Amino acid sequence: MGNRVKGRPKRKSIKAALSSDVGSKRKLSRMGKKQKKGHAGLEATFIGRSKCLKMLQVTLKDFRRLCILKGIYPRQPLGRVPGKKKGQTFYHIKDIKAIAHEPILESFREFRAYMKKVRRAAGRNERDEALRRHASVPT
Repeated sequence: MGNRVKGRPKRKSIKAALSSDVGSKRKLSRMGKKQKKGHAGLEATFIGRSKCLKMLQVTLKDFRRLCILKGIYPRQPLGRVPGKKKGQTFYHIKDIKAIAHEPILESFREFRAYMKKVRRAAGRNERDEALRRHASVPT
């Protein structure tokens, strides 16, 4: 059966000892894997304003309006900010992910598409088409 002595607790395996009270970074380094880029540090918790705009697919003007309506403010990350990211506006990534699922964001997009259609009709000198579209404003 092995060299286990009766009365003593069963010895834990080496793998179990490794995964007990060791932090995730240390565990990954022990297992020979590198930490993925953007999964730890500043990139994992904060996001720049320009990246927010790309993520939400809105203009800066709409993003500002959305942040005011939802009460989201730029945050200053704790600790040292890298030199090339100094002076950048950071937002908490959880805040941006919460905004991404807002129904008001969809209404912003609808209104933008509607205005694009009205402007196109007006630019083509289709006055009756522009007036018809202008009457059916999305709510």
